[in-house]
Amino acid sequence: MILETFARVFVEEDALETTVAFYIGLTSGRQTMRFSYPEAGLEMAAVSSDKLSVLIIAGPPERRAPFEATRLTIKVDRLEPHMDELAKAGCQQLEPIQKMPRGRKTRFRHADGMVVEYVEHEGGGAAGSSP
Repeated sequence: MILETFARVFVEEDALETTVAFYIGLTSGRQTMRFSYPEAGLEMAAVSSDKLSVLIIAGPPERRAPFEATRLTIKVDRLEPHMDELAKAGCQQLEPIQKMPRGRKTRFRHADGMVVEYVEHEGGGAAGSSP
């Protein structure tokens, strides 16, 4: 089951606070996640609302660049059932399931070419991130 879908926003690290505040005000949402991703040299935050959820990825351009090809992050209850569905629909898995700071992730290229990250969180956290 899909739990939440996040549009991705990429900003400089010093713009993280103002970007979070902007999306909280715009969506009447709330910050649902915040963490450092030291392996990638990034800071992550998520703002969630009934109408729009946004994953904000902050850091220097060279650190963000590998992440920018992935257009959406979709949080699911369990990764494995979705992998079979996606494969049957003609999607290509781009990486094996791997650990991330908030749980596990994998990425798929959908049949239309869109690259989407699928995440499963430990303890029901918000979005994670991969390149």
